[in-house]
Amino acid sequence: MSQLIAGTCYISIDGQRLLLKGSATATASKVTREPVMANGGVQGHKEVPVAPTLSGQFVVDKNFPIEKLQEATDMTVVAEFANGKVFTLGGAFVTEEIQVGGDDSDTTINFAGMTGKWS
Repeated sequence: MSQLIAGTCYISIDGQRLLLKGSATATASKVTREPVMANGGVQGHKEVPVAPTLSGQFVVDKNFPIEKLQEATDMTVVAEFANGKVFTLGGAFVTEEIQVGGDDSDTTINFAGMTGKWS
């Protein structure tokens, strides 16, 4: 029997569900690791913390919360993936300017936050 591993994803901001048009991407790592080179070889590694992030492409309808996204710095953003995984971004804020395309009425939003939790 086959199991669902990809498909529809739902994203909400402080309980308001947005219309996700494209794919969503969430940070799955807490650190990145880089090799430390010495004496001609790898001697170990260093770790650099990674900020929890979430991004997606959304349809901008009449209920799209542009003002909230421009101003808020402590949102809770929840992504519910088709495979049953849920990513919750706490203390979230938008990291880049919001640009809305007129031909498709869509925008890509990139969030970062203080905490990111998978469940």
